[in-house]
Amino acid sequence: MRTALRRVRLQAGLTQSELARLVGLTRASYTNIEKGHKNPSVGTALRIARALNRPVEELFADESPAVQDARSGRRAMREEG
Repeated sequence: MRTALRRVRLQAGLTQSELARLVGLTRASYTNIEKGHKNPSVGTALRIARALNRPVEELFADESPAVQDARSGRRAMREEG
């Protein structure tokens, strides 16, 4: 789940449906993005960031420790190899 995206949306007082409508998505498409099931296109990510008046990096930064660990492991393997 993209907790930063959800937190900022709620702080803005918007429902998923309202934000989806503002950026030209269906509620289902937006929900899949917020839950982390789908990655938005660059254009969609920028529209969401603009609608929430936040930097795109703040909303879509990778928060998953498992992904961070996997990336660290890949870096370590490259450095050792």
